[in-house]
Amino acid sequence: MENQKPIIIQISGENPTKFSQDLLQLSCLPDEIIIEILIRLPVKSLLKLRCVSKSWLSLLSSPHFMNTQIKFSVQDYRNVNLRLAIVASVSGLVGKMSSIYSIVCEKNSSMNVANLDYTLKAPIGSAKFVGSCNGLLCLTAVSLKMILWNPSTGKYKEFQDSFVQCGVSYYVRYGFGYDSSNDDYKVVKIFSFPKDEGKYENVVKIYSSRANSWTMIEGFNSGYVNAQSGLFANVALHWEVSQCRDSGASKEIMTFDLATETYGVMALPRCGNGNGNGDFSWMLSVLGGRLVACCNYYPDKTDLWVMKEYSMEKSWTKLVSLSSPFGRMGYISPLFVSENGDEVLVKLGTDISLYNSRNASYKSLDIHSSGRCLQVQAVTYVESLASPHVGDDK
Repeated sequence: MENQKPIIIQISGENPTKFSQDLLQLSCLPDEIIIEILIRLPVKSLLKLRCVSKSWLSLLSSPHFMNTQIKFSVQDYRNVNLRLAIVASVSGLVGKMSSIYSIVCEKNSSMNVANLDYTLKAPIGSAKFVGSCNGLLCLTAVSLKMILWNPSTGKYKEFQDSFVQCGVSYYVRYGFGYDSSNDDYKVVKIFSFPKDEGKYENVVKIYSSRANSWTMIEGFNSGYVNAQSGLFANVALHWEVSQCRDSGASKEIMTFDLATETYGVMALPRCGNGNGNGDFSWMLSVLGGRLVACCNYYPDKTDLWVMKEYSMEKSWTKLVSLSSPFGRMGYISPLFVSENGDEVLVKLGTDISLYNSRNASYKSLDIHSSGRCLQVQAVTYVESLASPHVGDDK
């Protein structure tokens, strides 16, 4: 064993003969070693391997392999291709025209953001992002339908959105995440009805992908839920909540556990803007599976705080401070941070930029549609084999 040379296998689809030899080498290894090799391949290569034989199709389509590949992609996201999907709403067109792009974020000390050679083909032409989880994107459409979509495999599931019958005005918030206890992807929809003194009564519905149905659960009372969509981290969804609608500064984080379907509260990091005028606002994000709180001090800077130990409020740690560009419009929302924290990919209004903390500079990335953009949505995801048809036979 001491003198045994390591086996090096490189799977390539360029040469059919070489490809067959690679597979022959691979088939001689123990199953657990084969799986450890295959989960490191791009999803595009895994889809090709499914066509090789029935045995390969069976292996690569098995729940065990798919779950192992998803866990590897999510937990070891710095060693896989992280994608960034963009939806840009452009003026001058009838209705809302959406285009989706994907870029690669290489995980090293120097971030490299590059445009891919292809444009993602979305199952719908106009959409809003609800969230991202395990390589699946959840979108709402103008057709009053919702979609769970895996951009890497092209598979998607369409289902009807849900509403409540009432004669008064209300606002809506969404959330999307994974219930690992029941192997189920869930969409949460909150209907908030205004009450006295800035308080809201919230009616809540949950869509279960496994059951393929909406269910109304016990609601809750709260202040104004600021976030359009809840952020999924660990086992729960998270929304920042302020005292009232006119107050920009959030006071706490509301949580919803997808497994137990229970509500909770977390404290935001303790900080202030230093000048006492209270002109700052919180925004949540998720970076590398960890909850991040972004404190935007308008118009000077933005501090990013990361919760190093989930649900441990004392573990809030300042990650990096970003100076604000001159004449900025809107608040900074982080999309990705390099391992050493020197570079941060951010969304700023309708712009996607790379911030360099070493010289406090911004480099704008021209990655969305040409024309005057009215709104830009951005969401990150990992390439995975996750199926939107969990619980189905499809």
